Amino acid sequence: MRVNLLPDAGAFLERTRHFRAREPYLTNVIGTTATSVASGLSTFEKTSWWVVEDSNVVVGMLMRTAPHNLVLSPMPANAIGPAVQAVLLDDPGIPGAPGPKELCESFLSLFALRSGRAPRRAVERNLFVYVLGTLVAPSPVAGSLRQCTGKDFEQLLPWWQGFANDAGVQRHGLEEGLALSLAQGRVYVWMRDDEAVCAVAHSPIVATPGGSVARVAPVYTPPEERRRGYGARLTFEVSSLLVDQGHGLMLFTDAANPTSNGVYRRLGYEKVDELVECSLEPTQGERLRDA
Repeated sequence: MRVNLLPDAGAFLERTRHFRAREPYLTNVIGTTATSVASGLSTFEKTSWWVVEDSNVVVGMLMRTAPHNLVLSPMPANAIGPAVQAVLLDDPGIPGAPGPKELCESFLSLFALRSGRAPRRAVERNLFVYVLGTLVAPSPVAGSLRQCTGKDFEQLLPWWQGFANDAGVQRHGLEEGLALSLAQGRVYVWMRDDEAVCAVAHSPIVATPGGSVARVAPVYTPPEERRRGYGARLTFEVSSLLVDQGHGLMLFTDAANPTSNGVYRRLGYEKVDELVECSLEPTQGERLRDA
């Protein structure tokens, strides 16, 4: 088992094409981010791209786009040791990692042991991974779908911030991400009497030899408009557009939110896996910097 650090996102995407085709949904975040970096649309403080190989066949991959967490794809259990060693050599200050539950906890336990750092908490957040089966229409609600443009930025920015607060996700790059999503036509709102009451976006399309995948996110309804069916209806409409274009669809949900999980299941999304987000105590340098 060998872990290689590749020079850039383009080389990483090419080397992992067939592995991502075998794991199109559990590698989607990595593929989306790498595609955006390779095309020059996203920049970060530092990027690192690792591939795990067994007899020259890719069996796993890792990505770090600082200041964000390390991201793990599925990989064999005997790849964890070499992967930990590779990350320690290049990026020992990782704040944590999301990934498949058993893999993530095993990786960070070994990383903490070898680095001398301690897990901050065993699990920060549990996420369910859903993949669309057969799309099912929800009950109709008044209004209609509208595709957004850059003119919607000021209205949508507080909604994106609200989503980040609700979901407990990092805000780094939030404004740039929204602007890019609008420029690429990946954001939609539900209009009721000429008023936007809900927004749904989707990730850039990730192409693999096994087919293309889009990730639906974020889905946000302002608190005063919730429980009226707008989120379900708009998610259905956006999903329908993407299905008609031939894409496979996925999304993440907070495992602790029964309302959103129920909505997506009724729309035809099926749970296929569970991810966890785990974190590590900051390094000494980070503690001094933040003091």
